[in-house]
Amino acid sequence: MDGSDLRAVREARGETQQAFAEWLNAQLGRRYDKGRISRWEGGTEKIPQPVAAFLSTPPKRAKTTATVVALSNQKGGVGKTSAAVNIAAALAGLGQRVLLVDADPQASATVHLGVSQADMSNAGRTTYHVMLKDQPVLSAAVPVNGGQFHLLPSTILLSAAETELIAEPMGTLVLRERLAAARPQYDYILVDCPPHLGMMTLNALAAADGVLIPVQTEMLALMGVPLLLDTISKVRRRGNPDLSIIGILPTMYTARHTQDRATLADLEERFGKALRVFSPVPRSTIFPQSVAAAVPTLEVAPDPAITGPFREVAQALLSADQEAAHVA
Repeated sequence: MDGSDLRAVREARGETQQAFAEWLNAQLGRRYDKGRISRWEGGTEKIPQPVAAFLSTPPKRAKTTATVVALSNQKGGVGKTSAAVNIAAALAGLGQRVLLVDADPQASATVHLGVSQADMSNAGRTTYHVMLKDQPVLSAAVPVNGGQFHLLPSTILLSAAETELIAEPMGTLVLRERLAAARPQYDYILVDCPPHLGMMTLNALAAADGVLIPVQTEMLALMGVPLLLDTISKVRRRGNPDLSIIGILPTMYTARHTQDRATLADLEERFGKALRVFSPVPRSTIFPQSVAAAVPTLEVAPDPAITGPFREVAQALLSADQEAAHVA
């Protein structure tokens, strides 16, 4: 492990050098300070072997099967796919085995990661083929981002699933059934839902352990949150009682805009007491640039000011599992 590796671990946790030192001290029983972290990162002082060994060991999780997370908001254009792709990359960067399921017929995650919809459709390796043609998930998933994590691609074919699933017995449970065999092979499965509360979204909520709600910091996006929360409540009552809400991820935030600041404050006031409101994802031209480059934004914008919220969510997911492991 060198200084750049250590810095990547610290930034993945979304922490300052001082906070990172305090965390290491609590884990290792040492008395490191901000200055030591700075020298390690700068390469002017060798990283101690106990620190390197501790940070190089993948974190332990409580579960032996994947934690399934649905990213859902019935309003489109809120940065949901960017969140799904970048949280997947952040988790993979923390040493986790990750599958990203593109459950949107628009196939935005598939496009973002540079996977050919035509090729995957011809090969029968899509979410549609998994759900309605009995293709196993492990056979359909493809490595992306240099093999860092896997993607279950989507195509426009998936739009037909909305109608076909209605005719399926227990049609809202198909995705949960299909993911069951794959869960032992991954640590996290993220499901990028379509921008509506149809059969695909209901399938994702029925299969998920938790829901992350990306919300653009503008009033129309905020208005849809109560409807989604009501849907989640119904899914809990009717078949998935353990479904939790991971939190709300504000997106497309511009701090200098009064409207954005007011919406963020409203989000925190209305939901902050019951739900975690993560740090807002800023609006930036780097996001479309990363789509054009067919890579997660984390690969082209390591600046914590831009990608820090994705790393914050990834660390929150991992910390929740570590805490559960400690309790167990």
